[in-house]
Amino acid sequence: MKIQHAVAAGLVVTIMSGCATVTYGDKGAEATLRELQPVPGRVSLYVCREKAAFVGAGNRTTAIVDNKPIGTLKPNNFAHVFVEPGPHSVYIEHNPGGKSGVLNLDTRADEVPIFWVGMTGHGWGVLTVDQFKSRSEAESCVRQAQYAIPTK
Repeated sequence: MKIQHAVAAGLVVTIMSGCATVTYGDKGAEATLRELQPVPGRVSLYVCREKAAFVGAGNRTTAIVDNKPIGTLKPNNFAHVFVEPGPHSVYIEHNPGGKSGVLNLDTRADEVPIFWVGMTGHGWGVLTVDQFKSRSEAESCVRQAQYAIPTK
């Protein structure tokens, strides 16, 4: 019986170790960002992590743009940054875990790109940054998610 309790406690600790905190941004800023409006002369770049089931749901990912963290995300969170037009790189760091591959992109003024971040295979696959299947799916992710900023 003691062994069963020890195993159960170990599982809880393992599962909870991935349950790191997320810091949410200002609700007023969140409402404005959900409008997905372009900013003249700039790029308004979003990364969104969709809702998830149990697998990977407690783990956090930090979205990195041009080697700077823009948001610490759990499922159903998005992060945002304004950048100048031109080349940029996007990747995520998974906690616990590692880093995704880097998505390199070349942006233009007034663009509003939205990228999917998370684990493929419903949480069992590879840590990824990618395009959404459609623009409407990308916009829906942002509009239904909470705005998150980097957690220190």
